[in-house]
Amino acid sequence: MQTDTFLKIGKSHQVCEDYILSANKPFNYIILSDGCSTSKNTDMGARLLCHLAKQYILYRRADTYSMFPELDYEIMGAWIIHNAELTARQLGLNQSCLNATLIIAYEFEDKYRIYMYGDGSIILQNEHDEIKYIQVDFSENAPYYLTYRISPENLKEYHKLGQDVIITDQKTNQAMIQDIYAYDAKLYFEFSSLKYSKMLICSDGISSFQKDSDRINDIIPIAKEFLSYKSTKGEFLKRRLKRAIKIYEAEGMHHMDDLSVGAFLQED
Repeated sequence: MQTDTFLKIGKSHQVCEDYILSANKPFNYIILSDGCSTSKNTDMGARLLCHLAKQYILYRRADTYSMFPELDYEIMGAWIIHNAELTARQLGLNQSCLNATLIIAYEFEDKYRIYMYGDGSIILQNEHDEIKYIQVDFSENAPYYLTYRISPENLKEYHKLGQDVIITDQKTNQAMIQDIYAYDAKLYFEFSSLKYSKMLICSDGISSFQKDSDRINDIIPIAKEFLSYKSTKGEFLKRRLKRAIKIYEAEGMHHMDDLSVGAFLQED
């Protein structure tokens, strides 16, 4: 199993507010965060969330790899945001700098496990090159950030928005399926790494591609391009996405929002 990451500022942004990291030891994991563009210093907040998430999953890992514990969605989220808030305060940053989504994904015992706090996307590909694309959105385009869990006043205001979580599931040559859940639903996903040899986790920048001011609604072709590795050595994802995006831009197609992508690749 290999991992790699890619990060690029959106065409409409002055500062990249996404952040992503990955590692293969002591196990395979990818963590990304997408800062809210209407809050200040969320580029810093995204980094804090990612590194504290990393500390949490490494701390929770048992000494023996085979005894890796299940991670509790609520407990993990609470630990990360409380420690991030303390760190931000020590740095003289406002709590709102932590208004950012967070996705934690790791591979263990032939399974991908994804914990999502806010919006984002998951892309999988099987041995027949069929694509499965899952997109998590919020109905009023206001993700349920971890910061709402430590601010009762802000949570009360957020609740008034009447948000829902919309999970879109799309497969190659199949109709799109959408399910709607409460805004505070547990966003946990699990897939077999034996069935899907390739997996990507992405910030919502992947759904921000536009051409001639028209939004690209069908992400499957983009997902297929992002998974078409000519070589799997070294920084396989960076090479593929740099090339793909260069071609898109030459054709007048750009991602308007920051784009962060992490890849798992299971080789024979």
